[in-house]
Amino acid sequence: MATLFMARASRIQRSLRNVPALLHGRRTRGFAAIGAGCVAGLAGASAAQCDKVPSQGSHDVLDEPWLAASDRCALWQRGWDADWDGRAPPKDGPKVKTSGRVRHLLFIRHGQYHTNDEENGLTTLGRLQAKLLGERLRGMSGKVQKDLNHEIPINFEGIWSSDVLRARQTAEILSELLPDIPLQDADPALAEGKPATSHPTSKPASRSADLWEDSARIEYAFRKYVHRDVDHKRLARKASSEPEHVYEIIVCHGNVIRYFVMRALQLPPEAWLRLGGFNTGITEIVVRPSGSVSLVTMGDVGHLPVDMVTFH
Repeated sequence: MATLFMARASRIQRSLRNVPALLHGRRTRGFAAIGAGCVAGLAGASAAQCDKVPSQGSHDVLDEPWLAASDRCALWQRGWDADWDGRAPPKDGPKVKTSGRVRHLLFIRHGQYHTNDEENGLTTLGRLQAKLLGERLRGMSGKVQKDLNHEIPINFEGIWSSDVLRARQTAEILSELLPDIPLQDADPALAEGKPATSHPTSKPASRSADLWEDSARIEYAFRKYVHRDVDHKRLARKASSEPEHVYEIIVCHGNVIRYFVMRALQLPPEAWLRLGGFNTGITEIVVRPSGSVSLVTMGDVGHLPVDMVTFH
């Protein structure tokens, strides 16, 4: 099995030399780093890790279609990886106390969009969904979330989005209702795509060019947006007993969000298609300075009346 992984790592290295980091004709900085990370992970995988694949029997890639289509699926194993984002305190050397802000990542699926044209812009209902979401977020901004033990101020740091029209339009509507929150440049790394071959699937094992590129791009986007606030291997901030909380709004797409959830919780990535999500639903992932991660909400559409809840 280790031989299989080494062979796959070699193929990835060859492909990285030939495939430019282009997303819809635009170059994305740092995209190649994800390929290098996959290669390093594959090359370093032990035989014991390689044996921990989801099904029994033969481990040929034709029997395990997710192995052929996504390197993160192939590397998944049981047990929590404390250094999942590369920012855990170093094991050797002086002991470092964890610090940094608690990141509340609000991943927003775009509003309903036209499926019968090339631009796929928001429908009238999609714009109204985004407006109601914006009003909900505006009502949260600056408020304090309280329970018996904690008080957490809700301060939005910024609004990010993919460069796909429906997501960008949703982000722009949110920005109009949250004028004091900076709207960042659109990021093509967050565009919709297929992050991995889903399991179970009735389709034969294959690796299409789109899947090969999408899976690496979406994994890169995950590493770019989902991580601890501070790199404890290069610690620059003093620890505090009550860490600051920061909220970030990221407007993107259903497949991207579902994959991010599986990766953040360190669950089998190939199960991403088993999750759902409605238009303008809020998925909140909390990343603490210690590296622990929680899924607080998944596709929350409490801002929409039932007759405005849509998947398509």
